[in-house]
Amino acid sequence: MEVCQNVTHPQFLGMALFVADITALPLTRDCWVGAAAVFLAAALLDWYAPRDNSGKLQAAGLWLLRAGWVLITAMLAYQGLQTRALPITSAAEVLLSIAWGLAGLAGFLDLTFNHRLPSWAIGSATAVCLVIAAGLGVVPHPSVTANKPMLMMHVGAAVLAYCVLAAQALNSAAYLLQDRALAKRQFGGIYALLPSLVPLDRVGSQLLGAAVWLLGLSLVIGATDWAQRDLALVALPKLSASLLTWVAGLYVIIQRRRHRLAGAAFARASLWACVPALIALYLSLPHAR
Repeated sequence: MEVCQNVTHPQFLGMALFVADITALPLTRDCWVGAAAVFLAAALLDWYAPRDNSGKLQAAGLWLLRAGWVLITAMLAYQGLQTRALPITSAAEVLLSIAWGLAGLAGFLDLTFNHRLPSWAIGSATAVCLVIAAGLGVVPHPSVTANKPMLMMHVGAAVLAYCVLAAQALNSAAYLLQDRALAKRQFGGIYALLPSLVPLDRVGSQLLGAAVWLLGLSLVIGATDWAQRDLALVALPKLSASLLTWVAGLYVIIQRRRHRLAGAAFARASLWACVPALIALYLSLPHAR
């Protein structure tokens, strides 16, 4: 047994040193731009898919989108392990987390509900987030959520809620475009890339309901933390904007379940509910605190 330990110990030591050397290398701006190129390529393949009757371009774009999500998952995991914190300590990292959540949610809807959001829209939005984050510079800052698991849950639930709201905004925009195309009997061009109205309407209700639930969870934890800090005014605008988003989303959902909002009216109301979410997201960025 001692002989085995003497033999394997140098191997484990060498592996540990190799891992330490690798983790000491930060992810550069080119890494995130390269990931953005993958999503942009997926968007372009899906955009030109209607010209290919075989369906190979659309399938290739979908698999490239999935591969891009795996790539940024590994990159964010690397970033988090390197800094020993959630990758949400800077504005760039928040954008990266939203890009990851948006692409992951699109894959989840495809595999679970057989509802495929347009790959060109998801790929383009994710690529924009990645490019902006790369331009800002992914420089981690000291985390305020260290050793605070509930505060980490608050931030995580908020980021997931914004991801779901972003997906719902894209879903609602696709519904309105498709509804306009049917009204004017236009079936070519961009309208051929959009899903049908029925699944867009059904999944839109589920997305908004999930966003309301996640944002409500984040608000409860965030309000409790805010109340324990002598009611610091610095967090009040952010909580107010988040609360307004939650109230707007809840109102739309209630009206939907009372059958007072349906179809295009529900899609437009969902887009209006995302307006205060943009303000809350901006106020949640580290540079806005």
